[in-house]
Amino acid sequence: MTTAPHRIALLGIVLLAAFTLPAFVLPSAAVAQGAADAAHINGRLGELQRSLAALSNQLEQLKAQNQQLQQRLDKMQTSLGQRIERLEKAPAAKPVPRSGTPKQ
Repeated sequence: MTTAPHRIALLGIVLLAAFTLPAFVLPSAAVAQGAADAAHINGRLGELQRSLAALSNQLEQLKAQNQQLQQRLDKMQTSLGQRIERLEKAPAAKPVPRSGTPKQ
């Protein structure tokens, strides 16, 4: 049978183990979780970088296309303005009678 001092010492050892053992076990689990989180974050960051690069490329293409369309629009507006000016300066044409209309 164990004596009271031995019981107290044994209880002290058990309590010490109960409170210090998780301190050794939990940090390794936290480190493992932290490593998994870091890997996930790194993977996600890589995906975002690739998406950003693709979107930047698409934006540059759209800018170039927009510039081409703007140039075409400017040319069309200039051409249309010139045509309207020519029509406005030209003498009025005499109306051509329609065929098949009865003359009175």
